[in-house]
Amino acid sequence: MFWIVLAPFVLLSFALTAIILLQEPKQGGLGDLGGGGGDFSTSGGTAGGLHRMTIYLGVIWGLLALLLQLVPR
Repeated sequence: MFWIVLAPFVLLSFALTAIILLQEPKQGGLGDLGGGGGDFSTSGGTAGGLHRMTIYLGVIWGLLALLLQLVPR
C-alpha cells in the first residue's frame, strides 16, 4: 500500500514543481536588482488557472504526504 501512495506523490511533486516554475512572479524580486525594469507584465491569460491548479495540487500533495505517514511500509 505504501508504494501505491508513494508513486502518485512523486509524480505530483514533479508536476507541482513544473507548474510553480511556469508562473509569472507577482513582483520583480531579484530581476529588478540590476535596475533594468524589464517589461514582463501580463494580464489575464493562464495566470489564474495556474494559480488555482497550484492550490489544488498543493492540497492533494499535502494530503498524500500525511497519508504516507499513516500507511504502514
